[in-house]
Amino acid sequence: MNVLGFIWFYLSMLALGLSMAAPPGPVNAMIAFVSTRSKLKGTAIGAGAMTADLIFFFMVFLIKGFIPSELIKLLYIIGGSYTVFLGFLVLRSRMNLKIKTGGSYLVGLSMGITNPYQIAWWVSFGIVMLEKFGIQSGIGFFSGIVLWIFIYPYFIERAGKISKNVEKLIKIVSALVLICIGLYMITLFILRY
Repeated sequence: MNVLGFIWFYLSMLALGLSMAAPPGPVNAMIAFVSTRSKLKGTAIGAGAMTADLIFFFMVFLIKGFIPSELIKLLYIIGGSYTVFLGFLVLRSRMNLKIKTGGSYLVGLSMGITNPYQIAWWVSFGIVMLEKFGIQSGIGFFSGIVLWIFIYPYFIERAGKISKNVEKLIKIVSALVLICIGLYMITLFILRY
């Protein structure tokens, strides 16, 4: 692969990583909530979720996508319930919620590891990405996620410092996103299984 080919490949994988990290979901809702007070804690949540992606990346690479369907079914209930629980914690909390940076990392990791959508992405598209582009696709892909988990908390923290009303709005929207996504996961489990 020549230099231009490598740059194109890297940038396309970086864009793919950003496209996976950026859509609204439980991790971004929690990052937004925590980042109104500390972008470092928001980044720690993103780093935890990215660690889950790294685990799935290597699992898919090593076992070629074999994840028992029973485990995925169970994760709808576990992930959905956990996400609803986090949403209610956000709603009940004061904006000065005490989450240590290490705790933020563990929150992100546990959200990522139990998220059936994250697992489904890796079992479906992740397999295709690894089959087609190989393990080197991870360099650009995870660069995109790293870029997101540093930029997104920065902008949220800035918005929260501009106005207390923005901070409260972020809290309410974050909580509602968490609760709705969690209930949606649980509903899918009930309807499908």
